[in-house]
Amino acid sequence: MTTSDSIRSTSLPKIAGTVLALVVLLNLHRYIGINHDAALYLGQALLERWPAIFSQDLFFAHGSQGSYTLLPWLISMAFDVANPGTVFLIGSLLGLLAFAMACWFFISGLLPPQQRYWAFLGALCLPSAYGVVRIFSYAEPFLTPRPLAEAFCLLGLGLLARKRLTLGVLCAFAAGVLHPLQAIAACLVAWPWLILNDRRWLHAAWLAIPIALLGLSNLRPFAELFHPIDPHWLQVLREVTGQLFISGWHAADFSVLGVDVLLLVYAWRALPGGFGPWCLSALFGLALGFGLNAILVDWLHLTLPAQLQLWRVHWIAHLLAMASVAALLYRDFKAGEFARGLCLGLGLLLAQSTVWIWPLFALLYALWPRLFGNSSSRIKPLLGTLFLLGMLALLGLYAANEWLLFRMAHYRLDLYAIDRRLLIFPLLALGLPLLGIWMWERSSAWARWLLLCGVLTPLLAIGAARWDARSPMALAVESGRLHANLFGPEIPRDAQVFWVSDLYPSVWLVLHRAEYFSVRQMAGVVFNRGTAMEANHRLDRITLAIREDLYCKSLPLAKREQCQLDDDAMRTACQPGPTRRPDYMVLPYRQPQHPLGHWD
Repeated sequence: MTTSDSIRSTSLPKIAGTVLALVVLLNLHRYIGINHDAALYLGQALLERWPAIFSQDLFFAHGSQGSYTLLPWLISMAFDVANPGTVFLIGSLLGLLAFAMACWFFISGLLPPQQRYWAFLGALCLPSAYGVVRIFSYAEPFLTPRPLAEAFCLLGLGLLARKRLTLGVLCAFAAGVLHPLQAIAACLVAWPWLILNDRRWLHAAWLAIPIALLGLSNLRPFAELFHPIDPHWLQVLREVTGQLFISGWHAADFSVLGVDVLLLVYAWRALPGGFGPWCLSALFGLALGFGLNAILVDWLHLTLPAQLQLWRVHWIAHLLAMASVAALLYRDFKAGEFARGLCLGLGLLLAQSTVWIWPLFALLYALWPRLFGNSSSRIKPLLGTLFLLGMLALLGLYAANEWLLFRMAHYRLDLYAIDRRLLIFPLLALGLPLLGIWMWERSSAWARWLLLCGVLTPLLAIGAARWDARSPMALAVESGRLHANLFGPEIPRDAQVFWVSDLYPSVWLVLHRAEYFSVRQMAGVVFNRGTAMEANHRLDRITLAIREDLYCKSLPLAKREQCQLDDDAMRTACQPGPTRRPDYMVLPYRQPQHPLGHWD
């Protein structure tokens, strides 16, 4: 073999592995637009750029958590180059790519070749939801500081694993500038790892003393360290941001947490290289973060600890747990223990579906060598077949439910991306890439070129074409320029607009005006008591309008077009009173009151 042939044989798997990772990333983490928390950072960027207009918005009137991150300023600067829709699309893609590269850098230093790539795929392919699983996930497919901060965190942890302490600390600082909560969470895992390598790091606990002294000062945010949340504020927080209090989490949240703990415990002892110590460190980090949250927030209701959200340490623990699933599957499959690997897969699917028999499968997996180590060859294939049938049954139930939702969307992929919804099911999300790896390893040189050019490259093209999964409404809103005369008349700069049933930041993004009230404005109430109190007053005004809008939406389409908000709802929202009323209302109904303008 010549030198060039040797180089080609070495680089081809790396190229294929990179393409496969991009295929996974683009197909499973599709862009949904300026949605979810991305809308909050849009608002903060608009505040940076046009403070005279947006400083009176409910989300900013009493202060904003945007002062703790550099991203809104960076986004506002990017508005000189492109419109918000383009800025957020490019920023989301860069965040995803940065996360994937940093994740590979971290994991690649912890496991042997091949197994490390399986673990990397596990982190990318398996469910990324953590904490309150209906809200949070790592590698989010929209632009917030979290994916970028997570990338710096993983880069820093990878540098620590390679004994590059100074550079690791610099990465932690960069993560903290972008999203201090995610950075603190990663530090809760890094500190136990440092202690495991050098017990002198225990002395870092002395930092609690100066922090406590700062809590007795008037320096923000430390001044709120020992400040309790008052009863009225606490009630709003429990209703709006229940994720702060782990005692109020749902069964699905604890199911994911329980699976992660068991996986980390087992992987700590079972996996080779430097991966095990990081699993142990994640367990210590979970105990520290959740323990402090339970005492300081759930029990004592202290303000600053509630804002720090120390339970977010779960993000790095969950990533390690998902990586360990794939690493364990590699170990089992390479040892010929296919039935055992399928047992692990079925247990994970049951846990994700909140079927509470999953601990039995976890116990069976852990005791497998003792129970079936010397069993006859017929028992294991039978169990493997049963496990596979169980996984396929769960896939069938999931697909049936998704097809019902797809039918409700009139079979339109632009309204409901059922292909992506099916692909994120763990059996397919990880199973299909592993099937590709199995085919690759059993192929000749020319067949590998065929797989790369004839399968992976077209899949990458499809993933790139389908990655932008914004709805028609999102595209219409994001493609336009900011203008306040969309409905005809010019809306004054100091006006506040209430857009009924606005699930998109249309007031900020389209009308370029302050918003009177939306649920997204309640996201930061833990950082500002004034926002919580004012939001309650405004909600009293518009509750009837919101209820009637929900009723109209529940009607068949023919009746919905004739629906209206009644006079009581309109009067309550608009009549003068002790609290501010909206200056303008945007309604999707033809009201008897004469509109100032309309937009189709």
